[in-house]
Amino acid sequence: MSEIPTTMKRLVVTAPGKDVASCTIEIEEVPVPKPARGEVLIKVVAAVINPSDYGSWFRCKPEHCPVTMGKEGSGVVVASGGGLSSLPIRIGSGVGFCNLPYRQGSYSEYVVATAMGSVFSMPDDLPTEDAAAFFVNPYTAIGIIDTAKSTEGAKAFVHTAAASQLGQMIVKLAPSEGVEVINVVRREEQAELLKNLRAKHVVVSSSDSWKEELAAKVKELGATVAFDAVAGQSTGDMMDALPKKGTVYLYGTLAGKVSGIDPIDMIYHGKKLKAFFLENWIRQGGLLATAIRLKMAGGKVNDGLGEGGWSRTSFMDTTLENVQADAVRLIEKSATGQKLRVRFD
Repeated sequence: MSEIPTTMKRLVVTAPGKDVASCTIEIEEVPVPKPARGEVLIKVVAAVINPSDYGSWFRCKPEHCPVTMGKEGSGVVVASGGGLSSLPIRIGSGVGFCNLPYRQGSYSEYVVATAMGSVFSMPDDLPTEDAAAFFVNPYTAIGIIDTAKSTEGAKAFVHTAAASQLGQMIVKLAPSEGVEVINVVRREEQAELLKNLRAKHVVVSSSDSWKEELAAKVKELGATVAFDAVAGQSTGDMMDALPKKGTVYLYGTLAGKVSGIDPIDMIYHGKKLKAFFLENWIRQGGLLATAIRLKMAGGKVNDGLGEGGWSRTSFMDTTLENVQADAVRLIEKSATGQKLRVRFD
């Protein structure tokens, strides 16, 4: 294993803007962090760029700059700070990581991660770079389906922005979980993409009759829950489509502030608006329940990371130098089939 350098490069936001293209993103050189007891040092191989990351780039406050970037990634463990919790993690092993301490970002050549809770073992036969997106989307897919089934007792639910990488994972995972998904997309080509993945129920919101089609699907399948990644008018449309006592979970803000909700639905028809946040789902019920939930989810995710698996992500690779330009191009194309992956190897 090569010698650990004293300094490293990482990507930071040094000034906010009105969008991804106008914020200021720079590479800075900083000391390589040293792991404390219970921590490990990871040489980053790859880090994924999630669409949910974009807002934190250009909406950050000037007084908080420079802001580190990236929430998850994968790499090789190169050093340990010792302690019982780090014993199971071998030096030289490939791992996924998230929930980094000390305001670190994953778009860094090295990161320090807490051995228990931030470092996840990956299948031995999986290339380390292919684990870069192991956490946010796959665990969210499991959390959404679990919330629909276990919390709401639903046998079917509506999902918006369903052609996204997350939406595609839900389509692939739902049949084995015994739940039906009504997928709402914007364009016909997105509908075809999902149908090729064997999605049975797809509604295209650019159609003049899409609201009637959605209402009919909701009634046919007995859907009582919707998960909305869009917000804006979409949240109100989902509330309209659900039956009495239905629940809309909001987990994204692609269209800004929520609008279009009829208060009558909530006051007299018992409909509810809630939020879904991955970390809250993971941590509900205390430490023991969290550990059990992570073990359950981790097993499902790891089983699906291989070629053709439900949790596998399709990537477009980039470098620290080209992150901003490539992100802007991907946003302008409204691409749904790939995610940007920063490569460090």
